[in-house]
Amino acid sequence: MAYDNAAVARYKDFVIFVDRGAPGDVVKAQITTLRPNYARAKIVEIKTSSSEYRIDAPCKLYKVCGGCQWQHLPYEKQLEQKNLLMKQFTSRLQLKNWVVKPIVGVKDVIASEAKQSRSHRQEQIEIASSQQVAPRNDIWNYRNKVQYPVRTVESTGRLKAGYYEWHSNDLVNIKYCPIGNELFDSVVETVRELAPKYNIVAYDGKTKKGWLRHICVRQALSTGATLLTLVVINEKLSRSQDFVNELINKHPALVGVCFNVNTGTTNVIYGPKTHVIQGKGYIFENIKGINYKISATSFFQVNSIQAEKMLDIVDQLAPLSGDEKILDAYSGVGLITLYLAKKVKKVIGIEEIKQSIEDAEFTAKNNNLSNACFINGKVENKIEDILENEKPDVVILDPPRGGCSKTVLQNLLDSKCNKIIYVSCNPATLVRDLEILCENMNPFEIQSIQPIDMFPHTYHIESVVSLERNKK
Repeated sequence: MAYDNAAVARYKDFVIFVDRGAPGDVVKAQITTLRPNYARAKIVEIKTSSSEYRIDAPCKLYKVCGGCQWQHLPYEKQLEQKNLLMKQFTSRLQLKNWVVKPIVGVKDVIASEAKQSRSHRQEQIEIASSQQVAPRNDIWNYRNKVQYPVRTVESTGRLKAGYYEWHSNDLVNIKYCPIGNELFDSVVETVRELAPKYNIVAYDGKTKKGWLRHICVRQALSTGATLLTLVVINEKLSRSQDFVNELINKHPALVGVCFNVNTGTTNVIYGPKTHVIQGKGYIFENIKGINYKISATSFFQVNSIQAEKMLDIVDQLAPLSGDEKILDAYSGVGLITLYLAKKVKKVIGIEEIKQSIEDAEFTAKNNNLSNACFINGKVENKIEDILENEKPDVVILDPPRGGCSKTVLQNLLDSKCNKIIYVSCNPATLVRDLEILCENMNPFEIQSIQPIDMFPHTYHIESVVSLERNKK
């Protein structure tokens, strides 16, 4: 498999990325993109396939929806391919074989999905999705948040909401998503049904007309408390209270409904202001005994169960005596920061998003973690002073998909920090940054790379890396 929705094929010596392909396939394919050194193609006909690697995808929209890419692979083969991808990405680092660990997958998975009948697999999914709170340790229904862009169908006036097709602006109208949960589907459907009654029209960026941009629903796995946020062009909706009352009456799990105002022209989902229309503008999620406050627009890992495992891995890779100072760059709502606060002398978090900082500070106070402090700002603007003045023993890096800037990495190289834990959701930028920290005579050495499957049925890979300063 490639690090996207395609499998790597060859025609003679020429590489072709075949969308929705699987290892073992022999296919008739149509070229869709041609470049001097590779091509992309879509499958016209599967001549033969391997039952070991190809199964029927349970989702009826799988072939068009861009939300999942690997549903046609049995789960154990998804893990196998992610292990191979990690070896490929890290090969240029010239590491010892034992440094890159096997991926930590989701537990309680039937040993050989490939041998199940489609009807049996579908039955399992339907049973799981019927629960209001996602089942624990499952490869389905694991997402604690969905963010759907919307469009209005001109002929009917009804809303479409869902994910985009792969590398396309065509929106797939999703009624049931097996990696979310049934409550998300139901809440989104209610918004669709009520839209004509309340004159809710999707915003069109070309004509600058309409109101609604995204429907966002998030849920606390530990309690089932659910928050609905509508991303809109302004907060003005006639009869908004009546609209919200209908939503909450139909879905008692909703603890709040918010309007987030985004007037921007970029692809950033949320705007700077959120108005709570009714109820609360946040939920609480309990992870490892800490009640984290998560507001409508704050970032939090989408897989709560695997997030717990990630914290276990961080704990194992950073054995702590209790006297350490820890800096958590890109700290978000404090998931890692506050978990480690229970174990060390002091923790400091840096986060650019102000709402996430406010959530983290509330969580620290609410959980009696007085040794945690948070700084609002860009990591590249704040890290040098903190490294110099606080002299942290351990630095946690958990950047967005683009990785760390060269400024951040250079500050770490110039510091006296002895240990770095790098949490990454993008192997490509991870390896790029590790090369900078470890290349030539640079002081850090990679001790361990532990992948974790945070996103079943997609190609994405989370990794936790342990680096130590070379004492030679």
